[in-house]
Amino acid sequence: MKLLTHNMLTSHVKGVTKGYPLIIKVRWTCSVFIINNYFVEVIEGCLQCPESGREFPISKGVPNMLLIEDE
Repeated sequence: MKLLTHNMLTSHVKGVTKGYPLIIKVRWTCSVFIINNYFVEVIEGCLQCPESGREFPISKGVPNMLLIEDE
């Protein structure tokens, strides 16, 4: 997950009024330098809702923002 993507994500858990910005918990990152630009990509980790504490896993660079039916 590119850090630019993080700026567009928010938590949609029931009852949450302030689901932005999500807290990033990193287990593994990849850094890339491309001609005058520096990109950081989170490969493994999770995003945490600041209000509910619900964690959304990041696996192979893809955040899973799906909720369980009762959430």
